[in-house]
Amino acid sequence: MTAAPETALDPLTARGTPGQTAPTEGRGPLPGQVDVLVVGAGQAGLGAAHALQRKAPHLSVLVVDGAEQVGHTWTQRWDSLQLFTPRHFSRLPGLAFPDGEHPSPSRLEMAGYLRTYAQVWELRVRTSTPVQRLTRTSEGFVAQTPDGEVRAAQVVVATGPFHDRFVPSAAADLEAGVTQLHSYDYDRPGDLPPGAVTVVGGGNSAAQLALDLLGTHAVTLITPGDPWFIPDRVLGLSTYWPMQLFGILGADAHGPVSRYVRRRGDAIFGRQLVGPIERGEVTLLTSRVVGASGRSLVLQDGTRSEVQTVLWCTGFHAAFPWLDVPAALDDEGQPVHDRGASPVTGLHWMGLPWQSRLDSSIVHGIGPDARRTVERVAGAVPAGRVRALLGR
Repeated sequence: MTAAPETALDPLTARGTPGQTAPTEGRGPLPGQVDVLVVGAGQAGLGAAHALQRKAPHLSVLVVDGAEQVGHTWTQRWDSLQLFTPRHFSRLPGLAFPDGEHPSPSRLEMAGYLRTYAQVWELRVRTSTPVQRLTRTSEGFVAQTPDGEVRAAQVVVATGPFHDRFVPSAAADLEAGVTQLHSYDYDRPGDLPPGAVTVVGGGNSAAQLALDLLGTHAVTLITPGDPWFIPDRVLGLSTYWPMQLFGILGADAHGPVSRYVRRRGDAIFGRQLVGPIERGEVTLLTSRVVGASGRSLVLQDGTRSEVQTVLWCTGFHAAFPWLDVPAALDDEGQPVHDRGASPVTGLHWMGLPWQSRLDSSIVHGIGPDARRTVERVAGAVPAGRVRALLGR
């Protein structure tokens, strides 16, 4: 099949090219049966739905999401958030990301882009429809929602890995007078009391928020090791271009390149924080938080760092309490899969870190993973057989 043509859009107003249909998201009638149910209307779910539309147009596909609108998760992040991926690498297949003032999209631009993506490709999306329970039957799956059941021959779980905030257990040992906030709950510097702020984390979120606070607070950054700063441009080009050219972005999740990156830890794209650290404007401590007492964090190297306010940029736990399908999750409640393929027949995963490639967790990796998922979905049941199985 030929590649889909790309079109342009206005990401802030969610307008597609002239003549496109109205957005398909909303709360219309809930179908009782579909061939494929996609749970999650973020970039992974929309990418999977678009790939299904192109590769398997004979299958009926419904995307459901508990949020009120597509792109909601992006609107909930801090005000100044910029993706660390440039615009060209922040697009889904078939729709170009427009130019903007910053080389990378903002959170609102990303949210608008996803809404427009669903509109332009006329994807069947039903928002405000959380899946409360998913069970397996002899014919397929049954999803319980507040508005009733949806039966599906196959299900793609595309809710991503960012569900429950993760905060180290040491946080509970800080005295009550210490202000603590997770990055998900932070919007802007004014959310924090004046004075000193300790940012804990070694990834891009921690680096961006340390910079965000630099003009208003005394910032200490605690990372688990030496930060791995990668320049965002090389010879005038985004670093992502040589990373793509040399096969780094598409490196196999279990290959030597990915193994090295996992051992090395999170890379921070951009060196904007290097200068403030070298000038002493940001205090950098490079040791893991292992405990706390009173108003101090205890680090692995024995250092005790006194804190007034702590901003935890320590990530999330994936959680699937609604997924009641034997063998779908391991003993720790995490997905069991091989490159997105579940051992449960008809169940598929999308948008997981290291799902199949180094870039599986960013928008750029959605397309290749979606194509692989759709090949499994389309090949699992011959055309026309799905509806027969569902009693149509």
